Amino acid sequence: MKKILVLAVAATVLFACGKDKFKTEPQVEIKSFGPSEVTLGQLFTLRAIVRDKEGDTNDSVLLVRKLQTNTGIRVDTLRRSVASFGAPETSTIEISAVTSYGRLLDNYLYVDAQTADRTIAFGVIVIDKAKHRSAYVESGTIILKKF
Repeated sequence: MKKILVLAVAATVLFACGKDKFKTEPQVEIKSFGPSEVTLGQLFTLRAIVRDKEGDTNDSVLLVRKLQTNTGIRVDTLRRSVASFGAPETSTIEISAVTSYGRLLDNYLYVDAQTADRTIAFGVIVIDKAKHRSAYVESGTIILKKF
């Protein structure tokens, strides 16, 4: 009888220590980034899915823009509220960041045009209401064609 009790307690402890499907920190997954090549005046879109156990992903999205130039990589960070993407406060949201190449258009992010082909990638970090930060997730690259 003691052996069964010890085994039952051990099994309970092992199952209780198992990881949950969702973590406290928001989880970000890049769904798409494209098209693969962009010319002057075109738009390109980053789509990401964010999952959060508590559903409190209503604080901030950090978009880390990595632009390859002829002198190296230029990195800048854009901070946006989750609400600016129209995302409700639920456990799963979709973020869609549309960027204009070479033309400043209302309500879109912007990348200036150059005289040489370049590449660009975006990284995403989501901060929830409790200030938990997701891991950094980065898209693939796309080519910004010279004008």
